[in-house]
Amino acid sequence: MKRWINNIGEITIARIDRYLADPRLEPEAQLRKRWAWIWFLVTCVFVLISCVHFFFVVQMWPMWWGGVIFIAGYIVGFPLLKRVKRFDIVINAIFSVYTITAMFMMLGTGGLTTSMGFIFIGMNCAMGSVLAGNLRWSIGMFILYCATIVVVGIFQSSLTTPDYITPRENTISFVGLALWINACILFIVILFMKDKNRYEKAEAEKLRKIDEAKTLLYTNVSHEFRTPLTVIQGIADQMEQNKGYWRQHGPAKIKKQSSILLRLVNQMLNISKLEAGSMRLDLIQGDLRKYVRHLTASFQSLAQKKKIELAFNQKDSPLIADFDKGIVFHAVSNLLSNAIKFTPPGGEVTVSVTNKLINNNQSVVIEVADTGKGIPAELHERIFERFYQVPDDDIQTPGTGLGLSLTRQMVQLIKGEIRLESEPGLGSRFKIILPLSNTAKKADDADILHPEFTIDQFETGIDAHEKSFRINSLKKSSNPILLIVEDNADVVEYLVEVLHEDYTIELANNGMEGLEKAQQIIPDIILSDVMMPKMDGFELLRQLRNDFRTDHIPMMILTARGDYVSKIEGLEIGADQYLVKPFDEKDLKLRLRNLFESRRKMQAKLAATNAHAEIKSAGYRRQLDFIIKINSLLDENLSDEEFGITQVYRALNMSRAQLYRKFSALTNKSLGQHIRSYRLQKAKQMIEFEGKNVTEAALASGFKNLSHFSSAFHEEFSFAPSEISKSGISH
Repeated sequence: MKRWINNIGEITIARIDRYLADPRLEPEAQLRKRWAWIWFLVTCVFVLISCVHFFFVVQMWPMWWGGVIFIAGYIVGFPLLKRVKRFDIVINAIFSVYTITAMFMMLGTGGLTTSMGFIFIGMNCAMGSVLAGNLRWSIGMFILYCATIVVVGIFQSSLTTPDYITPRENTISFVGLALWINACILFIVILFMKDKNRYEKAEAEKLRKIDEAKTLLYTNVSHEFRTPLTVIQGIADQMEQNKGYWRQHGPAKIKKQSSILLRLVNQMLNISKLEAGSMRLDLIQGDLRKYVRHLTASFQSLAQKKKIELAFNQKDSPLIADFDKGIVFHAVSNLLSNAIKFTPPGGEVTVSVTNKLINNNQSVVIEVADTGKGIPAELHERIFERFYQVPDDDIQTPGTGLGLSLTRQMVQLIKGEIRLESEPGLGSRFKIILPLSNTAKKADDADILHPEFTIDQFETGIDAHEKSFRINSLKKSSNPILLIVEDNADVVEYLVEVLHEDYTIELANNGMEGLEKAQQIIPDIILSDVMMPKMDGFELLRQLRNDFRTDHIPMMILTARGDYVSKIEGLEIGADQYLVKPFDEKDLKLRLRNLFESRRKMQAKLAATNAHAEIKSAGYRRQLDFIIKINSLLDENLSDEEFGITQVYRALNMSRAQLYRKFSALTNKSLGQHIRSYRLQKAKQMIEFEGKNVTEAALASGFKNLSHFSSAFHEEFSFAPSEISKSGISH
């Protein structure tokens, strides 16, 4: 029953909310409006009942006319309450009329003691004004109510009670009105408090989501800061140790990474300035078209690296306008950077600057269009939200989610707007619309085109051919294989320089590529970032641990996500080490060395395990399961001399190379040696414990040639099979 009543109440409230919905109001104001409307409704019902009573039962005409005035107020108030934004004025104006009307009704009934309970109407109005949420109006209503009581008190001695008001009617009406109004007040207060609690929970949830968004921002900003710092710190160390290559190439890379850090700092500062309202405009008058063309040209090298055609679709005719050089730089650079990032190789990015008549106003339109994937319509507004990032598996480190939000705020600061036209598969077209004016101080071309800002911060990576050539030239086949899964090319280059002496380096640009390479080559160890395109490091680790071909590979997480939750998550999934950027070179090498030392201990333990013994080891359960699978296959085909390596890798759905690499990594022995040793152990067991003779044991363990069996047995155990006594005691 209680649940049914609650459901009815929730449905009713939802319908009232839909009826009163006003997008101009804040949620709290909408809440007050709802309860004010319900207050009007319940008091209107009471007035209607009272009017019927006064007209048909007791025929108190003065009281009936007072009710008519109240009903007229409701007829006016209900539609106004729905449509008017300042509903607090409507509420208090109507309540003021009601309070004054109640005063005249009390004067007409003979004063306070014979007021039929109308003394409570003013109180009801004063209490109801609190719902409007305007403290001054509420105080005014209470003052007005008190003033009416004072006026009636002053005239009390000169008032006479009409004959139609009997003590019985006065008492009944007095008590009934008091109970009804107080019940209404109590009911509304309870509901209001409940709704306030619900609102506070909603606000708490909203704050929680904001905190989550800020946490995501700080995580991404941390990643954005830590990665350049890793490169800068690492290259600085290498410049001291390797004065050849890094003295030549290091300064340029440090400068580029410093520009990235500067961009992040400027973004954070600009956000603070915009929120504080302290960002000032620095308008100049000049050729905006020439400035944007110059800015576009500076992105040509970045576009060429991605094999994208970048074009400025305008002639040399000038377009003189007022603009803030810094804001235009950040807005256009952000749009160009995103367009190049989201456009695949072979695509096209075009830029234009035109003047158009928009809404009867002369405007400048800066347009950046690309032939990329496009953006679904439901995301057109979301991409301008702070912290939001368009989900795209092909994009590398996702960034902070601040660029477009900051761009829109900056454009709005100069009274402009930014629009998006985009469809999936058809590319995107961003338009910055600025008011065209020519009132600022004129600037010459030298000032306009002076490189006050640089686009180094938008450059990513190094030349792919140079990176591939350099890494391949450093490979040493005798070293253990180290797979580096990292999407930042500068970090990769630094890691290769640090580790190439001790490891044969293999590279993957993202988690998906890393998974494919790990399954293909079965490396000795994997060093992986977390925040990467297509598949992040945690998902890579999870899939590696769930694949019996790769579950044994030691893996170190090397990431900028240094928060406690991320570290615990990585270790729980199965990371062997978790190292946070920026890192110390010696620390990295030591951790890798310790991982290999742990692997050598594992190999020694697994290699020393007798083939016929029950295998138990909590520390190497996954690794042992793999050996158990192989041993089970051998048991099933023990007498088949032809059952060997080929049949094993086919049964396990692995390639020969994968099987060799994994088995060698686990035991430091070849699979062929293991198969022969396992058959011999089984033969020894048959002779020693099952009472079989040498010939029977040889045939049962897959040896058809008795002389080969005897020589292999002697090589394995240092004594001939015939020396084993029938009692089961070996020599």
